[in-house]
Amino acid sequence: MKTSRKVILIFILGILSFINIKLIMSLVDTRREEIRLSKKLNGLLEKRQTAENQFILKQDHMRKMLTDKDFMEQVTHQKTGFIKDKETVFKFED
Repeated sequence: MKTSRKVILIFILGILSFINIKLIMSLVDTRREEIRLSKKLNGLLEKRQTAENQFILKQDHMRKMLTDKDFMEQVTHQKTGFIKDKETVFKFED
């Protein structure tokens, strides 16, 4: 009877050891996944911050275009190459 109890105990300990090993492997995989997702989240947060900064710059640019006559004239001057009277333009070769 005692040998049968020992066999059952060894069998149960083996099963519990196997379960513990599987649990540890699962926890390690979960930790790796958490690290991967955390890096991805940080990358997305950086992209979001960049997009917000670009939006603010474009919003400021649009506000200036709608309200600041001198700014609009400067932008038109740059885009079209328009030259005002009494203005000298120098062109440099690269």
